[in-house]
Amino acid sequence: MNSSCKLKAAEVAGTSHTGMLIGAKVFACVALAIGLAAAPSAAHADSYVFSFSGGGLSGSGTFTTSNAAVPGVPGAVQITGITGTFSDSIANFSGAITGVQATSLPSPINADGTFLPPGSQADGFGFSYDNLFYPDGNSPAVCPPPLPGDPHDPYPFGGGLFDIYGLLFNVEGGYSVDVWSNGVIDKIGLTYGIGDSLNGEVLNTFGEPFSGTSLTGTVTPVPAETPEPGSLVLLGTGLCGLVVALKRKIRPSTTLGA
Repeated sequence: MNSSCKLKAAEVAGTSHTGMLIGAKVFACVALAIGLAAAPSAAHADSYVFSFSGGGLSGSGTFTTSNAAVPGVPGAVQITGITGTFSDSIANFSGAITGVQATSLPSPINADGTFLPPGSQADGFGFSYDNLFYPDGNSPAVCPPPLPGDPHDPYPFGGGLFDIYGLLFNVEGGYSVDVWSNGVIDKIGLTYGIGDSLNGEVLNTFGEPFSGTSLTGTVTPVPAETPEPGSLVLLGTGLCGLVVALKRKIRPSTTLGA
């Protein structure tokens, strides 16, 4: 398994404070029921309301995506903004979410569709990340196969609203939080992970792969606003704008948890 797809330093015991620097993705899992409809193909921003809680970690707010296609990664869009609040009752902190930790789009993409994360542990946040979102819940297995001589097994699991690298956002006070998908694992199903860090030092994670513990919550698309008729007339393309607006679908909520 590529070092960006596995725990590189020490194992994290449960959800306790470890005080150790972690050099790669710390795996954790949450159950998720997929129910989002396909996002529109036009290049515009969509917003989603989210909330989650479990293992002493909780958060809520809104994130925004740019629905321009991500080259080489089918079904993916990139999360460009996030607001809300996050708390960790184990580390005894809470605060406002200050934004997404920006990164580039994945490049290069291997022939099998895998890629290294554009945001790595070397950036100083404790986790790998790419900030990609898959509205259809169909994230691919993006972790590259092991290099020759690497004794670790491949990580072939895909599926979910995120991929194995996940979304990294910052919280006031120097904290960072990563949420990712472990994919659909045999005999377990779709699982997710979450972890937080302070200045690159991983504090807590909730659930390891294959553990069966679950984060619960929801991800709900924010319905698009339909322009008022008067505004459409002023735009000079009112009829066309109204037709486009009426064709947009209001997508259902996605429920986190079994």
